[in-house]
Amino acid sequence: MKITANMINLSEFTETLIGEEPHSGEPCILIRITGCNLDCKWCDTPNRYRVKESLKPEAIAERAAKTGKRWALITGGEPLLCEETPQLIREILKKRMFVLLETNGTFSLADIPAEVYKSVDIKTPSSGHVGSFYNPNINLLTRKDIAKFVIANRTDFDWAIGEIERLGLTAVTQVILSPVWRRMAPRRLAAMILESGMPLRLSVQLHKILKIP
Repeated sequence: MKITANMINLSEFTETLIGEEPHSGEPCILIRITGCNLDCKWCDTPNRYRVKESLKPEAIAERAAKTGKRWALITGGEPLLCEETPQLIREILKKRMFVLLETNGTFSLADIPAEVYKSVDIKTPSSGHVGSFYNPNINLLTRKDIAKFVIANRTDFDWAIGEIERLGLTAVTQVILSPVWRRMAPRRLAAMILESGMPLRLSVQLHKILKIP
């Protein structure tokens, strides 16, 4: 069930760098919205249920703009669990900032403005949530967006290749594969991608390497 509120619960609001492709390294303001509807076995966000503060969308957008950053990264948990998130995005866009939305792919993207850059997960077997992806979202992805598969082992990789082909993902959007931190060596995943011969991209978590938020 979605969270309905006039306020948005935040677990984190901080300046950092975007950690994953295709905008890796861009300075941003990270806006982490509290709550998630999934419980992935390798989830790396232990504070996703923490409520640090509650603010109206307009107030969050105003604070984001005052940082002077060009990019706002909206993530979670699962940011679309909060019904106020599309309004927050619209308020931030009014500030002439770029918005990158990270979502687990279980909620419709229909209310997300076209200007937004979307990073949409498709959960692999190791996550424990295969089948959670909302398939109509495929029709809402563009070449500026990404479909992301988080890979823990060879089973995940082979499954991901099957889904990429079944959904025709490389024809509509960018596809990246990201190794589960400390469970899949980036070098090993890189070799698998090269072996596949498919137009896929490797994404390592820059923020983990740099030990920043």
